[in-house]
Amino acid sequence: MLLGLCAVIVWFYADKDENNALTYLLVGLAAGFLIDLRFLKKWVRHRYELPIWFVCAIYLFYNVLIYGMFMGFPVFNLFLGLMAGYYSGQRIHFNSILPEVRNRIFNRISLFTALIMTLICISSGFIALAGNGVGKEVQSMLGLDFDVTKGMIAVLAWIGGLFLIVSEYYLTKMTVKITIKLILKSR
Repeated sequence: MLLGLCAVIVWFYADKDENNALTYLLVGLAAGFLIDLRFLKKWVRHRYELPIWFVCAIYLFYNVLIYGMFMGFPVFNLFLGLMAGYYSGQRIHFNSILPEVRNRIFNRISLFTALIMTLICISSGFIALAGNGVGKEVQSMLGLDFDVTKGMIAVLAWIGGLFLIVSEYYLTKMTVKITIKLILKSR
C-alpha cells in the first residue's frame, strides 16, 4: 500500500496524465507486493529481533496513517499505544529481559508513545486554531445552538490534548505490564 501511495504521488508531481494514474498505482502495488513476498515473512518471523529504530519507524508510520484517516482527530491514535504496549511486552518476554531492567523499559516505551501523542495533539490543535471554519463545523456536528469560539476550541485542545497524552502514557505502560503478566501466567 505504501509503495502504491508513493507511486500515485510520483504520478501527481511528475506526470498528471489521468490515463496513467492507474498504471502508477498498479506498479507501486506490485512493487510493494514483491517486497512483501521477499522480506515480510522474515520480518514477521523475527519481529522481536528487529532494530528498535525500525519498530519506532513502523509505529510512526501507523500514527501518521491513523491521524490522516481520521482527519486530524487524535483520539484514535490511542489504540496504537495499546498495540505498542502489547508488542513491547511480547518483545521483553521473547528477549528474556531481566525484571530489574523492565521498569526502565516500561517508562521509555510509555514516554515514546506519549511523545508521539504530544506531537499529534500539537498538530491537531494548530490545525483547529488556524482554521476559520472549525467552530462552525463543531457547532453543526454537535447540533449546538450557540457559536463555538476560538477560545472554546483552544481550551478543548489543551484539556483534551493533555488527557490524551497522559492516557497514552498510562495505557501503554499498563498494556506492557499486563501482557508480560499474562505470558508468565500462561506458562
